[in-house]
Amino acid sequence: MTTDSVLPRERADFWTDIVSRHVTPMSIEPAGEQPLRGTVQARIIGDLAVAQVCGRGVRATHARVQIARTNGHLYAACVHLDGEARINRRGEQIALQKGDVFITDSRQEFTLDLERPWRHLLITLPTQWIDGRVTRPDLLSGAVLHGNPLARLWASQLVSGFMLSGDLSPAAGTLFARHSVELLAQLLEEAHSDQPTPSDAVRAAIFLNACHVITLKFGDPSLTPGQIAQELKVSTRTLTRIFAANNETVMQRLFDERNRQAAKLLTMPGAFHRSITEIAFACGFNDASHFGRVFAAKMHMTPSQWRRRKH
Repeated sequence: MTTDSVLPRERADFWTDIVSRHVTPMSIEPAGEQPLRGTVQARIIGDLAVAQVCGRGVRATHARVQIARTNGHLYAACVHLDGEARINRRGEQIALQKGDVFITDSRQEFTLDLERPWRHLLITLPTQWIDGRVTRPDLLSGAVLHGNPLARLWASQLVSGFMLSGDLSPAAGTLFARHSVELLAQLLEEAHSDQPTPSDAVRAAIFLNACHVITLKFGDPSLTPGQIAQELKVSTRTLTRIFAANNETVMQRLFDERNRQAAKLLTMPGAFHRSITEIAFACGFNDASHFGRVFAAKMHMTPSQWRRRKH
């Protein structure tokens, strides 16, 4: 969904309608010198709506009149991915930094100043999903979490889930949604607690993020569990245990991803000219005979047989 095809003078009303129907009632006005622009990409994962929203030239207000029009109160939990943005609530203005997590509450007034280009990733969820899980729900509206390790983990999980949503089975999508809510609740509780407690959601987030790293870097033949753990800021032992709890190993997941990508390349019309050895190297294998053995064990046929069969 984008405002690009909408006349500039009609974009504020168009954007007000989109945000009010899909997130929470808002009043959208042009702001700054640049023309108002907005884009939304939304995906449903399990029963959770995850949206990437970006734009510029926007001032968004949720005041008393919008609160009165809200049907079913919602939290919006947002990750500030990049750009410039400020949130105003309770008379305080906070400039958001890349990676910050911030919370809005449809029961409370707030304003977002989004004049310059910005990009957010957000979920919306009924307030009762969170209020019963935290000690001080009254502190959540407008809360901004800077540099919190658990906030970074939750943000990474949300980004990973959004990027991998097309590859998640219905069961995996449902699990992602449940763990996202649990991890968010734990994050918000720990923000006002001196006694944080671990949860399955934290381990699930680390697992999903590790899978995302593997999806992005499978072509690197030197990729190791230790490097993946270092990127996620956990120990290799912790990462190994988390994968074991999911009945697999890190290297097994890595080789499965390399096989999956190789199987796609072997049958892509645009890759017919590429040799099997070249495809093996492109997918992170550094030995063609090793690739053949691993591929045959997984796909029950050699790479050559797979290519001929698909042709």
